Amino acid sequence: MKYLAPLLVFVLLAYAAFLVSQSWRAAKAEQARQMTIIAALTGNAVDLYFTQLKVGMMNLGGDLSVSNQKPDLDRASALLNRFQGQHTELRNVMLIRADGQILLTGANTSRRGLPTLAGDPAFKKILNELQPSPHFAIGQPVMGTFDKRWVIAARYAFSDRSGKLAYIISANLPMDMLQRYWVDSITPGITALGLLRDDGYLVSMYPEPDAATQDLLYGQPAQGAKTAPPRANKQPVQEQIEISNEVTGTTSLMVLHRLQNYPLTLFVEMPVTEIQTAWWRDMHAPYFLMALVLACTFAFYSLKSQRRAWSAEKRRKELQRSYEHALRDRSPNEVFMFDTDTLQITSANEHALEDLGYTLAQLQQMTLLSLHPESGIESFAEKIEPLRRGEQESVVYQTVQARADGSSYPVEVTLQLIRADDGVERFLALVQDISVLKQAEENLQRFNAPVERRGVR
Repeated sequence: MKYLAPLLVFVLLAYAAFLVSQSWRAAKAEQARQMTIIAALTGNAVDLYFTQLKVGMMNLGGDLSVSNQKPDLDRASALLNRFQGQHTELRNVMLIRADGQILLTGANTSRRGLPTLAGDPAFKKILNELQPSPHFAIGQPVMGTFDKRWVIAARYAFSDRSGKLAYIISANLPMDMLQRYWVDSITPGITALGLLRDDGYLVSMYPEPDAATQDLLYGQPAQGAKTAPPRANKQPVQEQIEISNEVTGTTSLMVLHRLQNYPLTLFVEMPVTEIQTAWWRDMHAPYFLMALVLACTFAFYSLKSQRRAWSAEKRRKELQRSYEHALRDRSPNEVFMFDTDTLQITSANEHALEDLGYTLAQLQQMTLLSLHPESGIESFAEKIEPLRRGEQESVVYQTVQARADGSSYPVEVTLQLIRADDGVERFLALVQDISVLKQAEENLQRFNAPVERRGVR
């Protein structure tokens, strides 16, 4: 008994230390899983937002109908203002000629005294990014031409009939773009969401840094482990890393998630001290009890593990519902998801349900072709074949869409093939009502018809 008691105390203390170590690892792993879910859902939402913005800018470029002739600036100004009104989150939209001259802005209706970017070194970088790469790009941070503040712009370039770059549509993104994805009630302890380009330049960060810090954050590329994964692997990737701040001496846990369709990487950051505080708040009382009662400690740890697993699953579902609901409410277009083989609709946003007059359950019994009576299965198969082969990112066409009451309206459909995190491929259809545009074209034709007849005489 003389040696057994100290041995038993040593075993109890050693086992208590083991349990404490294990609980810390489990708490840290659980927090990392939550951050991984947040990064994946936020990354998918941001990816879809950029896709919708790209489609909108592509449609705007098509509406401008720019050829070798000079554009009709009155019509272009009306289209630009309409686009600015549809995307109220954008701070400004500009139409820039290939030589750098700013022709129009959505925030300023006056066309006098608009500057040229021809001598700006940043404009040369813009041309280099747009010409060898796809027509749509999220630009490097630059100092704004009008308000002299840092600006992140989404740019779409379109060419004339000869294939030469003619004009650029530049849409200034809000610096606090990621604020809409910040959900305080289900993301405790997270201190930052950010979006990085492959060259290390910060595109957006929330909370938004103050003016004194912006020059440092946006004016030069980030360095260190934060930028290593996206540079090393250009495919969709998700990684967990720990980074140290040499100035403050703190360590943060960071999850990196690369967007599927754009060369951008989303990061979610949380200080390790936040995880330690939450863990110790849960564990300091049981820590002292574990040295006295091994059985009670083991039961507590088992119960804690089960509760943690249940809490993680519940929080994952809450996150999924929250982000899906936010995504449906923000979309300005009708959004459909449908099966790649059967073409059966799997989901649709509220905007689509209101426009069509169907319930989601009714739509899920239909295919996309059921809504488009003028589209045949053979012609539709030809449209989506380039998407299946990976030859095109998207397919755009116009058709007529039927409502539940039998009425119909003209629409423009943009199809994309996307891959979910579970590896399953689905088609995404963004449907835009173009009734107003069609009516405007018909009115213009009726207005010009008498003039054309007089010219013939």
